[in-house]
Amino acid sequence: MTTTYGIGLMSGTSGDGVDAALVDFSGGAVRVVATRFLPYPKKLREEVFRASRPDGPAELICRLNVELGKLFGKAAVALCKQAKVPLKQVEFIGSHGQTIRHQPDGKNGVSSTLQIGEGSEIAAITGRWVVSDFRPADIAAGGCGAPLAPLAHYVLFSDKHEDRVVHNMGGISNITWLPAGAGIGGIAGFDTGPANMPLDMASAHFSKGKRAYDKNGALAMKGTVDKKMYAHCMAHPFFKKKPPKSTGREAFGPLYFAGLLKKFGAVKESDFLRTLAAVAASSAVDQVFSFCKPKRALRWIVCGGGAFNKALLYEIRARLAGRGALTVSSQLGCGEKDIEAVLMAALAYRTLNGLHGNIPKVTGAERTAILGKISIP
Repeated sequence: MTTTYGIGLMSGTSGDGVDAALVDFSGGAVRVVATRFLPYPKKLREEVFRASRPDGPAELICRLNVELGKLFGKAAVALCKQAKVPLKQVEFIGSHGQTIRHQPDGKNGVSSTLQIGEGSEIAAITGRWVVSDFRPADIAAGGCGAPLAPLAHYVLFSDKHEDRVVHNMGGISNITWLPAGAGIGGIAGFDTGPANMPLDMASAHFSKGKRAYDKNGALAMKGTVDKKMYAHCMAHPFFKKKPPKSTGREAFGPLYFAGLLKKFGAVKESDFLRTLAAVAASSAVDQVFSFCKPKRALRWIVCGGGAFNKALLYEIRARLAGRGALTVSSQLGCGEKDIEAVLMAALAYRTLNGLHGNIPKVTGAERTAILGKISIP
């Protein structure tokens, strides 16, 4: 049997670097061969955040598009060297790019999204066909352009006998609802709000830039939930909005965090972090039980960088008490940081085989769509 290798490249709203996954699609199965993380240099990460602001300068965005494309290409090359698989054996690469703007709600009458990380640069460095820029085709079909992860969650984690929720906690939190035995048309998925993004901003603020994040949620675990801050955060209108829906840095990024500091800046660091963890957990669990309405105890599968944060896991478990059991994705055979990169490879595979990559029930699109743009070296 001929081996079909693909590479998936992903950088999320946390903007910390590139997750790369080498995937074997032989025989219709999905097998992860190797994974690698390539962090952004500090200056590049700062520029990504500057470009993500509403006043992000066009010159910077234009340059970063090429710089990130080169970095993503280098990540693919490094991954193949690590796995000892020659690049010429890789048939294709799927790259999500770096989101710097996501406006799915029709601001000024136009829904839009922008991911940078030029696919042509990746193709030039690797010599492989590259499929990139997946979200716009779904938006053109009337959707939110996100979340796209439910497709991978369905392939990797659906079960015939057990209701499951896959909870991805990157900068933003999203869930996929997988009822037992449901086909792809029976699943649901949506963004639930913030996860690591405000937590990372709080760590950087309180440490005066010395810490990019609260490692393992250690500081948050020492704190307690501030009731007034928690109530304020949980009143955010996005949590009550019915799916399909998606969100990003525009709603829960710097402006959101600045508002929290203005109102609750006197809350001590550990309590501030613990409160944000409680908000991320509560908003996700509450929305699953409000919108998906599970009728029996379920399995809650956590992935993404937030799966390493003990405070986030503690708060989720507390809210699931009697209603479900928590599992991290590695316990089911797929690393917590690998899934979205695997998704990008899977989306590229579907695009190159003429298959749709969106799930209209999830994104709100009027129709299925073949996603992405192809760059040929």
